[in-house]
Amino acid sequence: MVPTELVEKEFWRLVSTIEEDVTVEYGADIASKEFGSGFPVRGGKFKVRPEEEEYLDSGWNLNNMPVMEQSVLAHITADICGMKLPWLYVGMCFSSFCWHIEDHWSYSINYLHW
Repeated sequence: MVPTELVEKEFWRLVSTIEEDVTVEYGADIASKEFGSGFPVRGGKFKVRPEEEEYLDSGWNLNNMPVMEQSVLAHITADICGMKLPWLYVGMCFSSFCWHIEDHWSYSINYLHW
């Protein structure tokens, strides 16, 4: 396994080098309803394993956050991808996601799966 310090050092070397090109793959705005999100969903298209059941009702399950009683998004009845339905982002080593302002100045919640 390559040490994380070495990977980060190489990342910043590549960022600061204009003579060298590197191609990386990155997928953005992938509909979690279609492909999954890393969290289980009741009645979804993917089978929920016994060890995942505790996450079905978790407040940290990104599928639950927008429909929780305390969420301002609970007042929106439409399934809006990226707001009410989580999006999935997939990147390989050296891919990056820039800091930005979310649509309508809304909040963003992200998690990382290994």
